[in-house]
Amino acid sequence: MRFRNSLAIGPAVLAMLTVGGCTSTIGGTASPVPGQGPVVTKAEPCELLTQEHATALGVTYPGEERAAKPEQKVPAVCRFRKLEDVRKASNLEVSLSKDLSLNDYMSGAQPGEKFGLGGFTWTRYATILGPTYCSLSTELTPDSFVEIASESPDHTEGNACELAKAAAPAVASKLPGGQQDPQITAPPGQKPAEPGGPLVTTDPCAMLKPEQTAQLRLGPTGEPLKSTSDPNVVGCEWADTDGDKGEKPFDLWFYPAKPMDEVPTLITQGEPQDFDSGDRKWKLYTESGGKLCAAGLSITATSTVAIIAGNLDDPAKACEVIKAAVPLLNGNLPPSS
Repeated sequence: MRFRNSLAIGPAVLAMLTVGGCTSTIGGTASPVPGQGPVVTKAEPCELLTQEHATALGVTYPGEERAAKPEQKVPAVCRFRKLEDVRKASNLEVSLSKDLSLNDYMSGAQPGEKFGLGGFTWTRYATILGPTYCSLSTELTPDSFVEIASESPDHTEGNACELAKAAAPAVASKLPGGQQDPQITAPPGQKPAEPGGPLVTTDPCAMLKPEQTAQLRLGPTGEPLKSTSDPNVVGCEWADTDGDKGEKPFDLWFYPAKPMDEVPTLITQGEPQDFDSGDRKWKLYTESGGKLCAAGLSITATSTVAIIAGNLDDPAKACEVIKAAVPLLNGNLPPSS
């Protein structure tokens, strides 16, 4: 049996967003009565999402359209890319056929789960691309249909359909007979987190007191830092006291809108190790033979404290000041939740 899909017709397209698995069915209204479906307008697939819809879904706007290929039985498709600063997100594709039946397009693929969304019934079809991809289609007339496709952002089966389902009411609202003014909510992780938690109102330079920095052989007061790429990220740097070599300055950063596994100053340092101190569960990041060391602590699910330090002369001592500083920081940092 040959499974067709606009995202599975060639190597170049295979590298892009494709379709597959979903695990839950949600209620909704039924599709139009057969033979009484809406008349297809001349709207192209990129017009089936508005700027407002794209913003709510956490995808870029406008979309990128690829023309239909009638000789290959492929409809026009519009790709809305995920936002650049969100790692665990999915791309979204919307296809619109005006002269190709859904049966011909699917070419024998078996229908699966059905979802009532936005006034239409959307059917999930199996594909050769596996359960981490999701394709939802609804037939408009015997010779026209709309397809919405998304993928699992973490390559698992359970959330492959989440973005496609979230987008379906928005797409339906642009079709004749679709429910208007839908409430659109992006799946968890699709959009950047909003700054929140205690780090928003905490001064990073107050996290080490002068008597504590003396124990760490650092300067008594820290110098405020600001990220050049994210205005929500602030930090503090304490100078080392051993000259141009040896210990590096000690940098403490607050990320009030990023989980630990998305903090760039941490994930570039390699795989972390557990580093428990008191009742705090830190992660320690070290590079083999490297001169830098980093540590991270989750304050909330979407806010993180990060430390960067190191030793220019002796890589074996790169993490010494961090390990000594963590017990001191534990009593000054806001509690984790």
